[in-house]
Amino acid sequence: MTLNSPLTGLKTPEDSDSLRLHDGSLLRQCQRIYKLEMQSLRWRHWNGAEGSIVTVGRSALVDRLIQAVFESAMRELPGLGRQPAGALRNAVWIALGEYGRLELAPHSPVDVLLLVKPHAKHETDSGLEAAVRGVLSSLGFEIRLSVLTVKECLHRAQAQFPFAFACLGARRVSGDLAVFQEWSQRFWANLAKNQMAFLSELTDYLAALHDDHGSSVYSTESDLNLGAGGLVDVAGLHGCLRLMTGSDDPLIRPVGSLAPRDWHRLEQARQHLLLVRNHLHFVEERRQDRLLSERFLEVARFVAGSTELPTVAVGFLVRDIVRRRRQVHQIVRRYLRRSRHDVNARSDSAKVRYLKLTTPASMDLLEGKEASGTPERWMKVFRFGQTEPALFSDELEAALLAQFSTWSFNAFSSPAMHTEFRLMLKQKGRVGSTLRRMRETGFLGRYLPEIGRLDCLPQLDPCRKYTIDEQVFKSIDALDDMAASPGASMHDYQRVLDQVADASLIYLALLLRHGGFRLDPRYAPRHDAVAACALRRLNVESESQEKVLLLVREQRLLAEVSQRRDLDDPFILQGVCDAVETADNLNMLLLLTYLGLQSSEEEGWNERKDFLLWSLYFKVFDRLMFGDEISEPEYAQVAVIQQRVLEQLGTEFETDAVLRHFLLLPEKYALYTPLPQIISHVRLCDRLRDEPVVTSWTPHARAGYTELVLSTRDLPGRFAQIAGTLSSQGISILSAQLNTRDDAVVIDTFQVSDEQGQAIVDADVWRRVDRLLASVISGDRDLDEILASRHKASDEVAASLPAPRLRIDNEIASQSTVIEVQTQDRPGLGYRIAKALADLGLNILSAKLATERNHAFDVFYVQTRQGEKVDNSFQMTEVLERLRSALK
Repeated sequence: MTLNSPLTGLKTPEDSDSLRLHDGSLLRQCQRIYKLEMQSLRWRHWNGAEGSIVTVGRSALVDRLIQAVFESAMRELPGLGRQPAGALRNAVWIALGEYGRLELAPHSPVDVLLLVKPHAKHETDSGLEAAVRGVLSSLGFEIRLSVLTVKECLHRAQAQFPFAFACLGARRVSGDLAVFQEWSQRFWANLAKNQMAFLSELTDYLAALHDDHGSSVYSTESDLNLGAGGLVDVAGLHGCLRLMTGSDDPLIRPVGSLAPRDWHRLEQARQHLLLVRNHLHFVEERRQDRLLSERFLEVARFVAGSTELPTVAVGFLVRDIVRRRRQVHQIVRRYLRRSRHDVNARSDSAKVRYLKLTTPASMDLLEGKEASGTPERWMKVFRFGQTEPALFSDELEAALLAQFSTWSFNAFSSPAMHTEFRLMLKQKGRVGSTLRRMRETGFLGRYLPEIGRLDCLPQLDPCRKYTIDEQVFKSIDALDDMAASPGASMHDYQRVLDQVADASLIYLALLLRHGGFRLDPRYAPRHDAVAACALRRLNVESESQEKVLLLVREQRLLAEVSQRRDLDDPFILQGVCDAVETADNLNMLLLLTYLGLQSSEEEGWNERKDFLLWSLYFKVFDRLMFGDEISEPEYAQVAVIQQRVLEQLGTEFETDAVLRHFLLLPEKYALYTPLPQIISHVRLCDRLRDEPVVTSWTPHARAGYTELVLSTRDLPGRFAQIAGTLSSQGISILSAQLNTRDDAVVIDTFQVSDEQGQAIVDADVWRRVDRLLASVISGDRDLDEILASRHKASDEVAASLPAPRLRIDNEIASQSTVIEVQTQDRPGLGYRIAKALADLGLNILSAKLATERNHAFDVFYVQTRQGEKVDNSFQMTEVLERLRSALK
């Protein structure tokens, strides 16, 4: 397809003078032709045309429209006179940016420059600009039109790099060829005068775009144009190549430009990205360059042509896009570094010779010694690079890539190589950057196939924005940060890390924890089975193997128990103790849990989860050290805490009243409750003598929740009343811990947020909720009437939601039945569940209500009114049916 060929049915001025600007006939003809041609391009796209076919076709269509409007304007507008067909003397229309590069997607904006000589600028008055802008804007896309003289254009390019970048792909559409050639020569000559400045500005410009639109190529939701490894990176590389080689023909590759393999990879990636972006534009019917998770399946259906296994098809689509973006990003980054190096005429050959390694041109292979080119030797290079990061230059990387094809699988299995790798993992704080460099070169995937199989695999979970291998490396980076320079939030974790006997085992566990992940779960092996094979191959000693396998096998244990189980249940705590076995294993598992949650759920990690995790850790640690019963040292610690409470309360309460508070609660209450909370509980229980309910509100704005501590008298259905009252005020319960003293006084702690997921900080809201709680608990207001209007809307929402997942378990807890509810979150969910349980005559002893990104996982510990488990099959069936009915 040539851009000057008549793709459309537009008539030329020589054929007819009937199409005019002033009467709207030209506008109507342009609209009709544009609609027909875009329908044709859509048809070609859906029938398998390459991505560039559509973008070149639309660019050619816009070219022809501009030419038609331009020629009509030359005939009709005052002051221009009737000009011969072809061009207005001393002026030229230039396509910039995507339009100039022939990458104009179906709804991309059009960047056009009308370039004129100074003495001719008065001829191109605002009438011509308005005519072109009016016609193109009426076609439904954004037009960005500038009218500049040659001098003004050159000055703008020097002052504004984004404009200079758009000019890198400049292409003449119509007008005076001499003006275009003069401007083009001067533009490229200005860039060539200071190539280093251009390279630096280009690098900074691309980095700024990546920061705004996606800086990681491993992000599954990517901007295909402006993100890292996107189409703009390819455009920047082409501009850089033209400047450095002096050739504007992409098929000409002088010495020093890209290798044929890199050219081929770039073009493949470019075509694939164009194809996917075109499809997003057609489907959305608007400009959409970002591939979001809700469009994964639709795009996968188009690209793969089959949806027999939709999850697998989506996985392959995202994996291929990530891999292609990574290739583009690596090639562009490598070329820009090498170009800056060439301009500065610097070389790091001295460091390369010091290690006696192979480089493409500067040296031979260690004077004939074959060992210098083995994987074992390269593993030493990576380990030395931990302390000398500048050692690994582009020349060294090129040498490594050149030798890859000569190595067999067995070449990566020498005992000395495994020893070097273990020594590398023992360098706490310096592991992540080296492993990333090994991954980018492909060396790590060859040495550790368990990581290689995870390359760019997406997790297809809306909560996980990165590929699974990137999540692994984010965890390793977080462990490095913890060891080297921890922030305030990680000081406690660093102290635990310092107590770990061998921190390299944590790095190994992080590398192997997802080893069994596959896109098709039908063929996914167990993570610990894959890890066991890897550890045997790496010659890891048996004791260390057992520790790593325990970490991989129990990687979710602490997170699930801390967020979903009753931490006061000794049966549950003993189960955790039996699983971790030793304090050193517990320390490593705590760190592995924190690193996994923090790296994969950055938005979901908060102070509440941190507190729950530490609470479980301390309880399990004490049980490992001292057993089930309170030890003598713990008794002494309890006495100290009680004394400190008495000292801070002073004469506010009688000593016997304070000690009675401790006696009415579990023995370890003093050990695991912060001192300020104990004092708050004592005061709340004292105030309860004269009130139906008393509360204390503490906002945690940064964590996104407010802590509500509530004390009242226990009665069947009390929790349902509290949950319903909070729901009626638009308050969401994120988590709840219920405690009941032996005198039937409850002390409940809720983590709550408003409907926007923010902490509740308004004291007026607190007082309003307090008044409503008091009236509901005292029986002055009917809760069902309060909730009627709100739950009517919630019922309409619930009707369209998938069925909830329910589970009853009598093995988890020693004295209660555990009921788990997984469903889509909605207003009043906690109240519905609690009321259904209360109607069945069940007492809620404890509850964990967790909500993450509109998904609720609520756990209730219940007993019958006789204090027994729900172990009758008929009762269990009735509970499930009642809950399903309540959640419809």
